[in-house]
Amino acid sequence: MKLIRQIANDKLVTISFVFLIVLFTSTIFANILAPYDPNKQDIMNKLASPSWNHWLGTDQLGRDIFSRLLYGGRVTILLSFVIILLILIAGFIFGSLAGMAGGSIDAIIMRTCDWLLSLPSEMISLCIIGILGPSMLTIVLALTIVRWPWYIKMIRSEVMKEKGKNYVLFSLSSGKNKYWVFKKHMLRSLIYSLIIYSTLDMSAVVMSISALSFLGIGIQPPTAEWGRMLNDAREVAVVEPWQMIPAGAIIFIVVAMLNYIGDALIETMQEKN
Repeated sequence: MKLIRQIANDKLVTISFVFLIVLFTSTIFANILAPYDPNKQDIMNKLASPSWNHWLGTDQLGRDIFSRLLYGGRVTILLSFVIILLILIAGFIFGSLAGMAGGSIDAIIMRTCDWLLSLPSEMISLCIIGILGPSMLTIVLALTIVRWPWYIKMIRSEVMKEKGKNYVLFSLSSGKNKYWVFKKHMLRSLIYSLIIYSTLDMSAVVMSISALSFLGIGIQPPTAEWGRMLNDAREVAVVEPWQMIPAGAIIFIVVAMLNYIGDALIETMQEKN
C-alpha cells in the first residue's frame, strides 16, 4: 500500500495509469462502444476525413478507423497480456529453481538461457513464424520463446542476491528448509521485481506485435490490429498521410505511458531499498 501511495503522488504516473485503464476497458467492451463493425466496408465512403459520423475518418476500404482502433487494441493488448503472463510463469519457476537448487540444475537452465540469448531474437521470431505460419498462436509462441530467458536470468539473479543476505543465511543455518526460506524471505521481493519487469516489457511486447503485423507476418487481414492498421495506411500514405496518425499515435502513447510507469516503479523501489 505504501508503494501505491508513493507512485500515486506522481501526477503523470496517475494520468498514465488512468488512461491505460480506460483504454484497456474500452477495448474489452469494443463490441459495445464501437459505432461500426470494424470489418464493414463502404467503398463509396473510403478515405473520408474525420467527421461526426466517423470520428477518425475511414480507411481505403471505407472501414471506420475509430472502431478498428478499439477492436485492434483488444487483439494487441490481449496478446501482450498472454505473452507477459507466460513469460512471468516460466521466468518465476525456472529462475527460482535455478537460484535455489544450484548445482547441475542451475547449470543446465543457465546454459539453455545463454544458448537462446546468443541467437538474434528477431531471427528466432521470424523463423518460428515462417515455419508455423502467421497466426495469433505463433506470435505468442515466438515472442514468449525469445523473452523468457531474460526473465529466468533476472529472477535467478534476484534469488542469488537474497540468498547472500544475513537473515536468509541465518534461517538456512538454523535448519529451515529452502522452500520455507523462499516463501518467507524472497517471494515478496520477487513479486515486486516481476511487476516492474513485466510493466517495462509490456511496452516492448506491444511494439513487437505491432511490428510483426506491420511487416505482414503478424495478425492477418481482415482482423483489426494496430500494426496491421499501420500497414494498411502505408499503402495510401503518399496521398493520405493522415491515415497513419491514429494507429501510430495510439501505439506511441501506450508504449510511452507503460515505460513511464515502469521507470516510476523502479525509482520507487530503489528509494525503498
